[in-house]
Amino acid sequence: MDRKNSSNKNNKKGSLTREIVLDILLEADAADRKNTSIRTDRLIRDVLDKYDYLDTRDKAFIRRLSNDCIEKRMTLDHVIDGFSKIKTGKMKPAIRCIMRMGCDQILFMESVPSSAACNEAVLLAGKKGFQGLKGFVNGVLRNIDRNKDEIRWPDKEKDPVVFLTVRYSVPEWIASYFLKSFGIERAERILASYLMERPVTVRYLTVRGDKAAEEKWMSEVKAAGISAVPNPYYEHAYDLTGVDGVAKIPGYDEGMFAVQDISSMLAVLCAGIRSEDVVVDVCAAPGGKSCFAAELAYKGKVLSFDLSDGKVDLIKDNAKRLKLDNLKAEVHDALEFDDSLEAAADVVICDLPCSGLGVIGRKPDIKFRVKPEDITELAELQRNILVNAARYAKHGGRLIFSTCTVSREENEDNRRWIIDNEGLLHLKPAKLGEGLPESLIKMTGDDEGTYVRFLTGEPEGMPLMDGFFVSAFIKE
Repeated sequence: MDRKNSSNKNNKKGSLTREIVLDILLEADAADRKNTSIRTDRLIRDVLDKYDYLDTRDKAFIRRLSNDCIEKRMTLDHVIDGFSKIKTGKMKPAIRCIMRMGCDQILFMESVPSSAACNEAVLLAGKKGFQGLKGFVNGVLRNIDRNKDEIRWPDKEKDPVVFLTVRYSVPEWIASYFLKSFGIERAERILASYLMERPVTVRYLTVRGDKAAEEKWMSEVKAAGISAVPNPYYEHAYDLTGVDGVAKIPGYDEGMFAVQDISSMLAVLCAGIRSEDVVVDVCAAPGGKSCFAAELAYKGKVLSFDLSDGKVDLIKDNAKRLKLDNLKAEVHDALEFDDSLEAAADVVICDLPCSGLGVIGRKPDIKFRVKPEDITELAELQRNILVNAARYAKHGGRLIFSTCTVSREENEDNRRWIIDNEGLLHLKPAKLGEGLPESLIKMTGDDEGTYVRFLTGEPEGMPLMDGFFVSAFIKE
């Protein structure tokens, strides 16, 4: 193929990938304007499944640019508004999304020449019927490119809330909450970590084979062109990059591994589950903790519940792929007490509904969906569920209360509520299970090691994990 034909082919591919990104952003933008909930990670995944014939680099570009424009949109809008007479809030949805795409490539994607970002944005505007705005798009984006080192950002010292809001693209209430809770330097470190690219973390199922079998599987993963780095927090966990869809990872169909964030694994390890235990998981979807519990309690059983058929189907699908026959999943509302479960469990897992402020790095739409009043309402919901869940633990059994958020109201305050209501719940603080890595024990929240809270981006220099909270109790 001569150079000209090759160039034309690459240009067409570049235009197609950006058209796909624009379609994703328009759907997300429409949902946002209607105040309807949408899981953007699922939206992107479903679109990529539709275009599975694209090569890995193109799909990676689509995923990266889509995620960037969604999670950094407040930052991008601040920059665009600084160079455009027409503010982003007044732009047509398609033009607003095209401008965000171009601005993101100029500011954050070093592999994309700025000229290409500008040219493709102009072409895209024309294709979408905005011929008269091509000059506007071109002028603003090229002005941003020429002056990107002179962009004016809010003053960190004078107005730290606005600074955090704009630089890390979070609503003002989250910036204010994090500033009050953690101070400016720590808040900035946490919010910055949410914007970092993350690997796919997987857990090898030890029930599939011994160490030799695990090493053979890992060799197959690397032979597929996937980079795999052992995660220091659990000996059978690996951080993968270069993944073109988890279903394409060797061993997927054979149930060799589970996809699970390391924080979720640690919450299960903290439960101290033994091989013959009966485990009840009251709010289990999508089933990561239940499946890990079933692996550990391979001679026992796991009863896994959630609120709807759709959520329970997710649990069943995971258990089926992983060949975990000792896991039974059913629809059950955790707010309703089940007489058949009273004093039945050696371990009760209460990974309860929460604001999700610890998983913004993986689910950026959370920061635009959750409201400050949700924290108080969710903390109350947790307490109502705990009243029932405590009765499922047998005498001497353990209850694990965990969340994937970082708010005190949903974490430490509810732990204190459990302790203060010992007469109602008959629970006392217990030491976290032996599974918590030695390097993290010193970070537990009290001298007895009965609870732990981790924040994304900490400890510095260690692999990223979701923010989470885990506390352990024993039934008296």
